[in-house]
Amino acid sequence: MNIPINTGHTGTFNHKSRKDFLEDLPKKIRNTVRGVDLALINEAITVISEGNATINGKAPNTRVETYIVIASYFKTARTPLHMFFDGALNVENKYIVELKYKYLPYVIKFPEEQVEN
Repeated sequence: MNIPINTGHTGTFNHKSRKDFLEDLPKKIRNTVRGVDLALINEAITVISEGNATINGKAPNTRVETYIVIASYFKTARTPLHMFFDGALNVENKYIVELKYKYLPYVIKFPEEQVEN
């Protein structure tokens, strides 16, 4: 008897989004991506497809918006086992990413405010 396992994510997976995200990573980071990182990137894409990760209140509509949302999810959910990744850097336009990770809401605002000493 095969019993389906519920991972909590029911959305469809978008391979193009993963490919684009990986291509857009800085080369130094791209070379450190492992299976555990790909699993977290896949999870981020699934969360987007389920409507649980948005940018400015809607699903990402461009490659840049998708990168920012995936990067925000990855940075939020990353553990010491994952690649070193600072998230989306040098974002100049105003974006608000809202996502849920482990049923908790997170809000990330861009551009990130820099605190001067």
